[in-house]
Amino acid sequence: MCTYTLILPDVELKDVEPADELLTRIMQQYSRQPTGWHVLNTPDGDMIVLGPESAFQLRLIPLSPYQYTGVGVELTDEIASLSSMRSGAPFGLRPLEQTDLRVLLDAVNREIPPSSVISDVLRREPLPPSELKGHTHVLSGPVVIRPDLSSLDPAIRRLKTDLDKEARKAFNEKYPLRAGMFF
Repeated sequence: MCTYTLILPDVELKDVEPADELLTRIMQQYSRQPTGWHVLNTPDGDMIVLGPESAFQLRLIPLSPYQYTGVGVELTDEIASLSSMRSGAPFGLRPLEQTDLRVLLDAVNREIPPSSVISDVLRREPLPPSELKGHTHVLSGPVVIRPDLSSLDPAIRRLKTDLDKEARKAFNEKYPLRAGMFF
């Protein structure tokens, strides 16, 4: 896949990268520092991942419920409209005990107020994947889902269009026989 540099007004971007390589890098950064992350995505496969020191925008095309292809970029300048997202509950991997599961089920069944239970779990410090061994239950999230990311900022809208073109091109190159069914 060829790479190129996108230049958008007010936003400096690095080269477009395959999504699997970029997500591996994101997970490495998360493993080093699991606090301060926020994830925003759409049902269509657009994603923004905000780390404590970096931000990423991706366009993913699902191949199955467990596989994807696509592309993304690391945003080198913070987009002002995303700063409000950092004030929400941070994403993380939080281990749960058996008693936590019972309390969460009680909250879902409305036997206890769900907001207090969820707040208690979200206040726990997220852990890197390497420290989750031995835990049978892990809460992942929260992930904010929006119908469309392009309403957040004009720069995101322009980048979304470019990433969609590159993701389709990568999909066509990698899966030429499947491409005709989708695009």
